[in-house]
Formats: sequence, structure tokens, C-alpha cells
Amino acid sequence: MTSITPSFDHEILLSLLQHHYQLSGTLKPLASYCDQNLLLTTEQHEFVIKVSNSAEKETELAMQNEAMQHLAVKGIPVPQALENNVGLQITPIKDNQHNQFYLRVLTFLPGNFYAQISAENTSPKLWQNLGEFMSQVTVGLSDFQHPGAFRFFDWDLAHGYAICQEKKPLLPEEQRVIVEYFLNLYQAHAAPLLAKLPRSVIHNDANDHNLLVNDITSPQIITGLIDFGDMVYSHTINELAITAAYALMAQQDPINTLKCVVAGFNKRYPLNDEEFEVLIYLICLRLCTSVCNAAKAIKEQPDNKYLLVSVEPAWHLLKLFKQHNFFALTCQLKVACDINPDTGKSKQAIKSYREKHLGKTLSLSFKEPLKIVRGQGAYLYDEQGNAYLDMVNNVCHVGHCHPKVVAAGQAQMAKLNTNTRFLHDNLVDYAEKLLATMPEPLSVCMFVNSGSEANELAFRLAKNFTGSQQLLTVDGAYHGNTNACINASPYKFDGPGGEGAPKYVHKVMLPDPYRGSFQTSDKLAGKAYAQDILRVINELAQQNKKPGMFICESLQGVAGQIIMPDGYLEAAYQYVRDAGGVCIADEVQVGFGRVGTNMWAFETQNVVPDIVTLGKPIGNGHPMAAVITTQEIADAFVTGMEYFNTFGGNPVSCAIGMAVLEVIEQEQLKENALKTGHYLKQQLIVLRQEFDVIGDVRGLGLFIGVELVLDRENKTPATELTAKLVEFVKAKHIILSTEGPYYNVLKIKPPIVFNRNDADKFVAALREGLCELS
Repeated sequence: MTSITPSFDHEILLSLLQHHYQLSGTLKPLASYCDQNLLLTTEQHEFVIKVSNSAEKETELAMQNEAMQHLAVKGIPVPQALENNVGLQITPIKDNQHNQFYLRVLTFLPGNFYAQISAENTSPKLWQNLGEFMSQVTVGLSDFQHPGAFRFFDWDLAHGYAICQEKKPLLPEEQRVIVEYFLNLYQAHAAPLLAKLPRSVIHNDANDHNLLVNDITSPQIITGLIDFGDMVYSHTINELAITAAYALMAQQDPINTLKCVVAGFNKRYPLNDEEFEVLIYLICLRLCTSVCNAAKAIKEQPDNKYLLVSVEPAWHLLKLFKQHNFFALTCQLKVACDINPDTGKSKQAIKSYREKHLGKTLSLSFKEPLKIVRGQGAYLYDEQGNAYLDMVNNVCHVGHCHPKVVAAGQAQMAKLNTNTRFLHDNLVDYAEKLLATMPEPLSVCMFVNSGSEANELAFRLAKNFTGSQQLLTVDGAYHGNTNACINASPYKFDGPGGEGAPKYVHKVMLPDPYRGSFQTSDKLAGKAYAQDILRVINELAQQNKKPGMFICESLQGVAGQIIMPDGYLEAAYQYVRDAGGVCIADEVQVGFGRVGTNMWAFETQNVVPDIVTLGKPIGNGHPMAAVITTQEIADAFVTGMEYFNTFGGNPVSCAIGMAVLEVIEQEQLKENALKTGHYLKQQLIVLRQEFDVIGDVRGLGLFIGVELVLDRENKTPATELTAKLVEFVKAKHIILSTEGPYYNVLKIKPPIVFNRNDADKFVAALREGLCELS
């Protein structure tokens, strides 16, 4: 039904009021969204005259009248509807075009509008009272039922997600991206809990133009609530979400305001766990609904200034909430309500169980381990909602729990997940997009589940193609946790519990410009290090053997965050290929734009490998990996033995992998890694000038190592100091780790959403730690 906004002449309305209510006086227009509202002043009283729009149903108006009466009986200050001369509270009237409307006369509540208060005159006492007042309304309506409340309504948050999806195309691109961010969060975290939330009839519109206060200059209490036109049967928590959304607008410290409102509300209406969990998402959904509904209304009524009242403050709040982790905020709200945020097992109980039942080799970080329960962007959060800047997690590449990646996985998981023996678009679509990032002739994808599995498959491919099992690996390298990968990893087979290199595995010199034999980063040093590969090749030749494969991380990780000299891989690859071997680039830790200048770290060495292995960042935490190779090598693998992987390349993994690539591209994260990494490296170089204990700062993009030494001349490893620094910055809520054979290299491999503010925070903590410890 088309909605017609009434526009009765004042003289006609006065005539109708005299006829139906025996009321006379003067009329003054009041602001309204889609009705005609006026203030009637008689000789003795004031009344609010409401003429509903033509689409308003009589049953819904009756609901409002009965709800106000219901609340008034319970002592809650709300308007009351007057009866006309035939005993009815609703009077049908028609305009000159014979359109029917409904007329009501409501008692006038004295007081000042909350909207009239300047932000500096609000206070925690007022915010808490607002929460308490609206909880009274909520409890008061908990036993109220009416058929008019069961309706579809654009402002019902239960339909907010769908409403925003429908109307967000009306927003400019920049604003639409913001709305989509919150819709993805809502769908991932709040939507699954909706079925558990209590429902009731709610007022649904406790905005600052509907709330009355005792005073403008020093307000302390809410004195009344008006306008019941948005009433609906919905999730009860929506009442608090809407109240809070409006209360936060224009506040200097919206989070503190939110704590006070929620604490007040919780006094009369104790929130359950699910209601706490969804509250922030619902507040943001209300803000998104406001801007989306306004976008449509403004397009239809460009001259209606009332529609713009809440839009700008809503955008400001959305941008503010985008900077916060909702779990951390929820924990703060629980603390404000004197509730312990953590409802899980204690850290000691978890630790004890791990030690007894999960194997004693399952290690933990830090002397006092952290219980981490959430993640967002470059931050992890403990059970109390405390944020920790994550400097080492190169798995959650585009940020912990990126909403687009989460949404892609959820959406596909709800449709289908099966193996690759069936045809599915996701497999070929993802392979096509992934291969498009690779140089020729790398044109064949094989999907697996982990970096270890990828390297193991790469070894099989190389052996089949070359006919040789002989494997060359760089000293100090780590390539995975399967038997074949352990055998290819000096970091493991030469380390504690290791059994040394198998006969078919041959170590070559680590090309380390800081501690190695050739301590420069130029091409001469690169070629000099590569000569050690010729040594192994010649030794094999004397045994009538040839190299089957050479595996090398494109940047050396566990060996100490090493940036190899220019030309190393160029020369190394040439030597290996001339001897009949193939070259494997292990990009499991360093791929997908981490180096900043390129998508793949091997490109910084001006080479094209024969096989590339991918893992960790490929799925942003989802277990997937890939092997990329040439058609020739892939064809040689066709021996009659089928290669099949139950989970590799499944539709869910491919959807997630596609989302990761899209986020890297859309959010320009490769470029961010370059800019932020350069900035951080420069700040660390400045720090090196202040502290002699910093022997070297090296890195590309957001792959950086800081090596600590007791003296720069002898480069004696500062192992103990490095361990203390890790614990020191942990106390500053920064997660850091070490690399290298002496564990004296600070490992810096954060999610590549890591930004300049994060860099400043880390450098400040590191400077403080060096001052105190060194």
C-alpha cells in the first residue's frame, strides 16, 4: 500500500478536534518522519495531536494505545490516548481527496528532550539512568501482547540485515564498503545466535527525540518516553541495542557511555550470555539500518531535513566501532556489569590437561602462557578481552578472522563440501586466479592441506621428473613436520632429538650476509654462496649421481629471518638445472605479497622456480596449501598411480582461498606490506643507532629480523636478553618470538594488515625494553 503523509490544514484539524473531542486551542507543527504531528495548546492543557500516514493500520495504532496504558499502570511515564465523544481512542478522518487517516489525541508529557542536551552536559549518572529506565520499559512490556506487534517493519532489527542488503546499493561506494564490513561481522557472529535470544514486544525507538529529561543543563534522570509508532515483537535485546545506538551519538567517549547504559539496563533486566554476545553487532546493525533507510528516504524526499538528523553521527560511530574488537568491548561491558568475562576453563586446567593428554612435545609460548580466545586484524584477545598486537602470525595473513574470508567459508560450507572427484566451479575458478599470479611456465595447481604436505608432494614430483632422490637443502632450513620434510630440514635433523641428515640429503651453506662467510648482500656474495651448491653437485657426480631437487625458502625463516644476497637463487638455480635437478621455492611462510614489492618472494631474486609450494597464508588460518609447477613436471607425475587428496581443493577451501586473494587485491595489502614494512624497518634502524645490542636489522616488506648481540665486533648472540625482551613486550601486550640457531633474532612476521600505528606501538615497547634490560 502506498503511504501518503497527511497534511491537514490547521483550521480543518481544529474543527475535527472540536467535533470529536470538544477540544479547542492553537496548533503548532512538530517534527515527524511520516505522520502529521502537532502540539495543541488549550486554555488549561497541552496535547499532542497525531494524524497517522495512510499506510498505518488501525490495529497497530490500537497496539500503541494499549501499550502506553499498560506501562502507565506500572508507573512508567508515557503518554495516554484520549477517548473521543463516542468512547474510542482512534478517530477515522478523510482529507479533500478522500484518503483515510486516523486521528489520535495524546496527553502531553512535560520535560525537555534528550536531544536538547549538549554532549558536555551528559554524565555517567544520566547514561546509567537511561539504561535503567529503558530496562523498566522492557520489563514492563514483557507481559504485553497484541496482534498489531506481529508485523514486518523496516526498523525491526530482526530484519535489519536484509533491509541493509536491499538498500546499501543506494550508498556511495566508500560508505557501502563500511556497511558491508559490519554486515559480514553480524552474519558471522550474531546471526547464528538469534534463535537463542528472548523475544518480546519492544518500544524499538528510544532515540534522543523520544526521551524526556528533568533538565537541560544538569540532566540526571529520564522523565518520560514518547512515540510508540515503531513498536514490534522482536528480540528483546534490540531495545537496549537501539537505546545505546542513539545514546552514543555525539559523545566524546562513546565506549564509556555504552558501559554506563548497559550497566544500568542490566540492573533491572539481567542480560544472558547470548545477549551480551550479540549486543555490539546489533548496535552497529541499527546504525547501518539508519544510514541505509535514510539513503532511500532521502532519495524519495530530498527536502526533508528531519531524515538527516541521525545520519552523520551514525557514520561517525560506525567508523569508531570499526577500530574496536567486539569481543573486547563485550568483555568490558561484562566487567561494567560486575560479571566475569571468562566462562571457560582456567589456564591452569587447560595447561594440565595438555601436558597429560596432548603430548609433552606440544609447546607453549611464554613463561606464563596466554589463553587466546578471539582475533581480529593484527590483534589477538585473551579471555578477559585484553588485546595483544600479533607480530609473528604469518598464517592469518589478511588479518585474524577477516569477515570476508569468514563469510566465504560459511556460505560455501552451508551449500556443499566434497572432494575433487566431482566437477565444481570453485576449483577451477580459484586455480585460474591463483595461477594468474604466477610467472610462466608455472601453470599447474595441485591442492593439499598444509605446507608440509605441499613440500612432500613437491619432493615426489621432483623425483618422478628427474629420476633422482638426491636433495639439496640450505643449512638451518625448516620445511615441515612429515618424515620427508623433517629429513629435508637441518633445523630439525641437526637439532635436539634429530638424527642427522639421511644419505640422500645434502646441506649447502646458508647464504647469511650477517654471520656467513661472505658478509655483503651484493651479487658477488650471492654467487660465492652458490658455489657451495657446485661442491655438492661435484661430490654427487663422483658417485655417479645427480641432484634430483634443490629446495630453498625464498626468504630464510627459522634460520634467522635471513635476506639472501642478490643473485644467490639465480646462480643456485642455474647450477642445479645444469646438473639435471629441479628447483623448489618454499613460499609457505613468505608468499602472497608479504615482501611488498612482489606477490612472491622468489621474484625478488629474479628467478622462476620449477615448483612452488604454498601454505600458511593461503587460507588465512584455514588448513589448505598448494603446489604450483610446470606442465612438463606435472605430466611426468602421470605414472599410472592415481594421485588423490580427500580434502585438497574442496569447494570450501577454494572459496576461502579465493576470498584471501580478493582481500589482498581489494585492500591493497601487498602495497601496505611494502609501505608499513619500510616504515617499521627504518624505525628499527634508528633504534639500532641508539642501542649497540642491536647488531642487525634486515627484511623485506613485513618480513623483518632484528638480531641482538652482546658486542657488534664478535657478534656474540644475546640469547638471554632476547628471551627477556620477548617476555617484556608480552607484558606490554605485544606477541613476539625468536628465530635463528641462537634464538637471538626477533621474528617479525605479522598479518599484513599491520599498520603504522601498530609499528609505532611495537617500536616504543621495544625501546622501553632495551632501556630497561640492556
